[in-house]
Amino acid sequence: MATVVKPVRIQPAWDDREAVRALFYGNTRYQAAAAYLPDGSQETGNPLPAGSALPWFRATWALGGQPNVEGIAPLLHNHKFVAAARTIFKSARIVPKTIVVNVNAPMPAGAIHVDVPSFRGATRETLCLRLLIAMGASGLFEQWRATEASAISWFYDGPGGGFNYWPSGPGGPMLSERSPFGNVAIIGDNDRMYHRIGSVGESGAVLPRMSAAAEIRPRSDGHWSIVENGEERACYAPGAVRLSVLWKAEVLLDDRRVGRAGSLSPERVVEIIQSDLHRRGVAMTLPADPLADTEWIALSYRTYTCAARAASPKACD
Repeated sequence: MATVVKPVRIQPAWDDREAVRALFYGNTRYQAAAAYLPDGSQETGNPLPAGSALPWFRATWALGGQPNVEGIAPLLHNHKFVAAARTIFKSARIVPKTIVVNVNAPMPAGAIHVDVPSFRGATRETLCLRLLIAMGASGLFEQWRATEASAISWFYDGPGGGFNYWPSGPGGPMLSERSPFGNVAIIGDNDRMYHRIGSVGESGAVLPRMSAAAEIRPRSDGHWSIVENGEERACYAPGAVRLSVLWKAEVLLDDRRVGRAGSLSPERVVEIIQSDLHRRGVAMTLPADPLADTEWIALSYRTYTCAARAASPKACD
């Protein structure tokens, strides 16, 4: 796997930070992250009860270079992020692709992780997140891996809520960007750099009773309500909720650096994984439609993410 680039701190991150914050209140529903993130993303020091989920919510504001909600185009094409990415990656072309936003109520620290990777021919638009993570963890698809720049910024002034990251690898020292957050962002390669959300709020905050079916919604008075099955499960004052914006752009490298592996087809993805599972002695008959088969995808995910965790030192404070 390629060396992780050294992340860079950007300040100021936004031309109008308050206008960015206001967009969170104009887009009124945020789904629980547990509804679509793979198993393991909700890990904390203390296991959650079965069927429960962390009060961590998100939405996708832009995907594939196209805004999904009104008013996002200036964020997607943030000139400060593009300029910083060109400096880090020494690339002539930076193509903004994705904006994902997170809304976190008081909660324990999130799992240490890397972001969902992309590959030439295999992206969020074509394959499910769990399979993409398995592909990244397997090491089998590095010649097709798409290099991505990732910038993340925050809106939160309360206790905790830091951004913890390990630029030297999971065995190296932890660095943190801490609350109160100003108009700053960290840009690097979060597909390869381990990071996590620090605990949000006061120590020992009570978690709401909620599952992956819950949503969080802003109210007209600035408060935030967690709603599930028509019932309000929790309500938070504006300053108790941590907001963050994750921006991603594809880094287009020249042929000498990319290589000539071409693009992956769905059939090639299945062929490579199934062959490796067979080599490992993992027994499973190839289903008729593997990319739609939840058991085959889950087996691939478990096989490679468990192997990656066992091979890496545990990141610690």
